[in-house]
Amino acid sequence: MDGKPRYYLIVVIDIERFGRRTDPMQQWLREQLYAVVGKALDQAGIGTDDIVATSDRGDGCFLLLRPSVSKLDLTTRFLDALQTGLRGHAQRGNEETALRLRVALHAGEVAQDKHGWVGEALNTACRLVDLEVLRTTLAAASRSGLALAVSADWHAAVVRHDYPELPASGFRELPFVAKEITSRTWLRVPGYDEPPGLGGATPPASGRPAPPAPRPAADTPAADTQAVAAAPGPSAPTAPTGGHHGPFAGAVFHNPGRVYGGNHYEGVTPGEAHADTAGKGDDA
Repeated sequence: MDGKPRYYLIVVIDIERFGRRTDPMQQWLREQLYAVVGKALDQAGIGTDDIVATSDRGDGCFLLLRPSVSKLDLTTRFLDALQTGLRGHAQRGNEETALRLRVALHAGEVAQDKHGWVGEALNTACRLVDLEVLRTTLAAASRSGLALAVSADWHAAVVRHDYPELPASGFRELPFVAKEITSRTWLRVPGYDEPPGLGGATPPASGRPAPPAPRPAADTPAADTQAVAAAPGPSAPTAPTGGHHGPFAGAVFHNPGRVYGGNHYEGVTPGEAHADTAGKGDDA
């Protein structure tokens, strides 16, 4: 521990709706989180020698990995294994024990002092995982156990190259504005062509409401005014149909917990279950 910054890959993970659970349940969920994450790392071929630090965040954790670890493997093999582990947990659980995650990937210089880890890159990764748009899309992602946000640097290094195992089209670009940060982020949800719950408009990633659209000038001809009003924006993301996409295919989440119940409904009719598509996000 010499206090010098070094380059690491940064993985930050938070548990959805953590703050709504009782203290004993929070403790149990933390144990489950570390078990699922540990198994996913192992299945992705990331060993203990690759992990510089695992630090607890109360409602989640962050990992610092050596730069020799493949960013592509982290974005594919690790997240696929994490998704599979979450589905296994969900099949044995219920609303109270639901474990769903927000995940952020970034990389940069981080230093260690006698109190822990510090660095702008680590701050950025923690800001990413707390974005309101990431909470919103996870709440709406009924077929997935996780939602992912990657930084602009991570996107440039990995995602934009459109690897066969990681199609760039599955990510959606959004503003990333949080405290001292003004940048861009890209969101992805396994099992979806695009992240759900965001609608056709591009919401600010900070969660602040978007400014109103400008009104047409008073002297704008009526035909032009109608054209302005009718101009279509980006189309809303369309969730895959048929329930056969991704590790959470066939999952049903229903109000208030949106908890995976296998290929059946728990305590609600199919119509009631499918009516709860918007979600309310989480306050963890």
